[in-house]
Amino acid sequence: MPRPFDVSRRDILKTALGAMFLAPLLRHREVEAQTVVPRRLVLIFTPDSHPPEWWPTGSGSTFQLQEPLADFRGLEKDMLFLRRLDHAWTFDNHHEAGMAQLFTGARFVDESSHHANGPSLDQILLKNSDLRGGTPLASIHLCVADRGGADKRHIISYSGPGQPMTHTADPARAFGTIFNGVNFGGDAPTSPTTTPDAVAAAKRAADERILQINTGELKTLQRFLGEAERQKLELHVEALFELQQRIKGMGGSTSAPVGGACERVDTSGYGSSTNNATTITRWAQIQADLIVNAFTCDRTRVADYHFSFSGGHHEGLLGFGQSWHDVVAHVSRTNDSVTVGGQSMTTREAFMKFDHFWASHVAYLAKKLAGIREGSGTMLDNTILLWGVESGTNHNHSPRDMQYLVIGGKNLGVNVGQYINNTTAQSSNKLLTSVMNALGHAASGIGIEPSCGPLPGFLA
Repeated sequence: MPRPFDVSRRDILKTALGAMFLAPLLRHREVEAQTVVPRRLVLIFTPDSHPPEWWPTGSGSTFQLQEPLADFRGLEKDMLFLRRLDHAWTFDNHHEAGMAQLFTGARFVDESSHHANGPSLDQILLKNSDLRGGTPLASIHLCVADRGGADKRHIISYSGPGQPMTHTADPARAFGTIFNGVNFGGDAPTSPTTTPDAVAAAKRAADERILQINTGELKTLQRFLGEAERQKLELHVEALFELQQRIKGMGGSTSAPVGGACERVDTSGYGSSTNNATTITRWAQIQADLIVNAFTCDRTRVADYHFSFSGGHHEGLLGFGQSWHDVVAHVSRTNDSVTVGGQSMTTREAFMKFDHFWASHVAYLAKKLAGIREGSGTMLDNTILLWGVESGTNHNHSPRDMQYLVIGGKNLGVNVGQYINNTTAQSSNKLLTSVMNALGHAASGIGIEPSCGPLPGFLA
C-alpha cells in the first residue's frame, strides 16, 4: 500500500519539478547543438561547358588532373568527379533547359520566362533542415563577369517555381548587405536591419527560467523523494546552474564556433568589365573573399557563386577578339587554328585556356576554405562546393555527360579523392539528392524525379 505523499518518478516528471530534471539535459543538448561545427553549401556555375580534358586521367583515387584544372593541384583529396550524369530533359540547344534544371531538377515554369518550376536544392535545404543555424542571412548570391540579371540564362538558384534568386555584382554593395551591423575590431557598427537573433533570445529565456528557481520549494519537495531521487535532483540543479555560468562565459554569443577570423574584406580594385581578364580576376577574388568571410563571421552558411551566363561570349577576353562561345566552345572538337593573345593555337587548346581561366577562380575559393582550420579538419571539409555547367562535355548542346564537380564535404561523408567513371548513365538529380542528404535533409528526390534516390558512390 503506498504511503501518503509517496510520489513516483513518473509523477514527478509530469510536474514542474520534472521539467527541472529534464532541463539540464535539454539545455545541454541545446549548447551542444550550438557548438557543432557548421555545415555549408556553395553552388557554383561557370559558362560554356568544359572540354574533354577537364575530366582527369586515371580512375578511382589515382586520378591526375589535366590542364583546365591545373590550379586545383594539391586539392585532389578534396575532389569528387562523377562522370556520366545526365539531365532528365532537354529543350532546343539546352542552354536554357540546362540552367533551369542544373540545381533544381525541374522543368520550365512556363514557355515565356523559361525559369525553373521549383526551388533549387540550396533553398530546399534552408526550408527543410537546420543548415541555416542562427545566421542572420539565409543565403547570399554573388556573380562575376555578369550584371546580375534575372534572365533565365543568369539564374541557378530559385526560392520556388518561377522565383529566381538574383545576384549582386557589385562587391561593395554585397559587403554592405552581408556585414550590416558587424563591428570589425573597433569600427563603428552600422545599424543592423536583420531580425533579432532567435538563438540569443532563447538563451535569455532559459537564463530567466533558471533564475526563477525557488530553492525553498525544492527543499520541500526533496522530503518526498527517496535518497537516490534526491541525489539526482541535487545533481541536476547543480548542473543547471553550471550550464548557466558556462552560457554566461560565452560572452553573450551562442553561435557555433567557426574557423578563421571575422575580418573586413577589401573591396578595392573592382571593375565591372566582362572582357578584361585582370578585372575579372580581381572581381572574382573579392567575391570569393566575401563568401569566405561571410562564413568565418557566420553571417550565412549558403552561397551561390555565379560566373558569366549560359552561352557567354566574352569577346576580347584573354586577347581573343571573337566570341568564345561561337568560335571556340562550339568547334573545339576540331584542330582549327585561332589566335589568342597573339599566339596561334587549335580551337581545342583555346577551349582549355578559356576553361582554365574560369576554373582558376573556383580553385581560389576552394583553396581559401581549405586553408582555414575548423573542428577536426578545415572549413572546406565542412563545406560542399557543387560546381556545374549548362551543357554536356565539350559544349555539345546535349543533356548527356554533364560536368558536375563536388569539392569538399569530407566531414559530411562525401567520398572525396575519387574519380568515379560510371559505366551506365545516372540521373544528375541523384547527385542533387545526395547533396541534400549530406546536409541534413533526408530527401528521396528532387524536381521532376521526386523518388530518384541518392547517387551510388557519393558517400564514402
